[in-house]
Parts: sequence; structure tokens; C-alpha cells
Amino acid sequence: MLVLITYGAEKILQYKNQGIGFNYNLPHRAITLREYRPLMKEWLEAGKEEQNYDTLVTKKYLLRIDNDGFIVPSKKYNNPDMSIVFLGGSTTECRYVAEDHRFPYLAGVLLEQQTGIKINSYNAARSGNHSLHSLDILLNKVFPIKPDIVVMLHNMNDLVVLLYESSYWNPKSSKPIIFDINKEIDANFYKIIRDRYIPNLAAAMHNFDKSLRSLMKSGKKNNDEFAKMRGKHLTVDKSAMVDQFEMNLQSFIYLCKARNFIPVLMTMPSRFKEKPDQIILDTFNNVTLDYFQFRELFDLFNKSILKKAHENNIMVIDLAKEIPQENEFMCDIVHYTDTGARKIADIISGRLKPVVNTLIKQHALQVH
Repeated sequence: MLVLITYGAEKILQYKNQGIGFNYNLPHRAITLREYRPLMKEWLEAGKEEQNYDTLVTKKYLLRIDNDGFIVPSKKYNNPDMSIVFLGGSTTECRYVAEDHRFPYLAGVLLEQQTGIKINSYNAARSGNHSLHSLDILLNKVFPIKPDIVVMLHNMNDLVVLLYESSYWNPKSSKPIIFDINKEIDANFYKIIRDRYIPNLAAAMHNFDKSLRSLMKSGKKNNDEFAKMRGKHLTVDKSAMVDQFEMNLQSFIYLCKARNFIPVLMTMPSRFKEKPDQIILDTFNNVTLDYFQFRELFDLFNKSILKKAHENNIMVIDLAKEIPQENEFMCDIVHYTDTGARKIADIISGRLKPVVNTLIKQHALQVH
């Protein structure tokens, strides 16, 4: 009777109200902040599932996140002399690199040693992020820190999303900019309750499920950069892709300058050689674009980075030129080995040292 009365009352009020009035079930849209969940700690086991790496060391890598969503180590000092933030995707995240060798952290350590000052170096990257995700992070997470220098490294993820989805704002994107909170809760209600009350058991269940799926998909590649493009027709509009990417680069520069941060762009190194290694060439099996077509687009995006830096008279670190295209430095097309990450940290610290020294002098003059 209670169910019938409730249902009847709902139908009567529905007819009476004709859809007018507040409704919690209406879409509740939000902008995605693509960060790792604050205070997360996870062991990432490399080498078992990934088959397109040739120099990846098979072991567990620790990924820790601080309470502001930055990759640890990050905030070493409560009152630093200087702060640097690094934005990017998986190539900046460096998940399969030892914590103290990830270049955003190591570059800060080297600069401390070279200048004798206290530096907080924040890694604000997340695997899969493209430049629009980083702009959102810059606005909502980096601005409050008031860093002195902000460094951004993007290419591959922007290229892939624009190639496959034509826009950063595609509503059907696997990494949407805008999403409906209600739909997210509905889709993950069980997981939310489970993880709230039995988090350790939930983690064990997740790992078991992951291992089981890995066994069932034996022989298939995971962490596939080009999964969406395999066996599918693509319409390539180079000019439109480059224009969209350059507008995001310009926005990054404007936003940093508006807040008196020093913007720095970096090109992305890769193993896109004229005569590619076989394991890299094999990555392009069943991809609509062949290796050399994709290589051309990748190089165009790096040229855009150089172009926008020169147009705006800002620093650009041309890693694509300075990092050798060999598996000693990259374990697949673009992801770094420990050796590669350390070399990048050396290059960054060397280029930023004069900037840091200038800032030190400016700060000293302001104090006096």
C-alpha cells in the first residue's frame, strides 16, 4: 500500500508540476580535473602486460600522490625560495621510473645543488592528459601555489585526441572535459560503497580481476597508444589539428604571463627515426596511418612548440633535438627509461639555472 501510495502521489505531482521545479536527477555537469586522487599510493608492476617496450625494467614502481594531487616527491619545504611546476601526460609523469629519478623532481634537486637555494618542484602530470587538461590544472591547481616557473610538455596525447576525435571537446571522448556527476555516481555506485568500507579487500579484488583479464587477453598489447586508431578510417586535417594545438600553447603562455609566472615549453623526444627499430615499426600494425605519416604529424606538433615559443619570446627546451632516439633513453616510442629521465633532468636544470639565478637576484633586490 505504501509503495502504491508513493507511486500514485509521484504521478499526480508529475502531472501537476509539468516538469517545473528543482530536481536532483537533472544533469549535474562538472569540469574534469584530471589528476591522480590525492593521497593515493600504488605499486605499478611493469613488464608483465606491456609488450611494446624493449628496455623496460621488469619490477614494481611506486606511485604516490600528495594531498594536493601532485606526484610525490613534491612539496619538500613549507617556505621554499622558489617553486617550479611541470605539466604534461605520461612522459612527464614517468610512472616506470624510480621516484627520485623522475625528471620533474630530479631537475629541482639538481637546481638546488647548483644554486644553493630551497626549491619545491611539483609534478602535476597524469597519464593520458593533453594540453587542455593541463590548462585546467594550471588554472585550478597551479595558480594557488604561485610558482616562479611553469614547464609544459605535450605532443603525443594532443596529436592522438585531435586525430581520432577532431576536437578537445568531443562529448564521446574517453577523457571528457565535461561530465555529468549523476551519471558518474550511477555508473560507479557499487564501487564507491565498496571502496569506502572495504578498501583493502576492494584493491585485492581489483588486482585479481586485472590479472585474470590479463591472462584472458594473452598475446594482446596493453597500454596501446594507438588502440583507437587500429583498423579505423581517419580523416587527417593537419592544419586544423595544428591550429587547435597552437591555440592551447598560446593560452598557456598568456595565462602564465598574466600571473607573472615564467612559462617554459619543451618539445617531446621520441624514437621516430628515419630508419625505425622493428619494435617501433610493429606498433603501427593495423593503424590507418603508417609510421611515416604519424612521424610527420608528431614532428609538426614539435615544430608548433618551437614556433609559439619563438613568437612569444619565451624559453623552449628542445628535448627532441637533445635526447638521442635510442632505447637506452626511451623504452618505447616516447616513454623514458631511468637513463632518459636523468638526462632530461640534467638538460632542464642546465637551461633553467640562469633563469633561477636571475630570479634569486630579483628577489634579493625586492627584499632590500
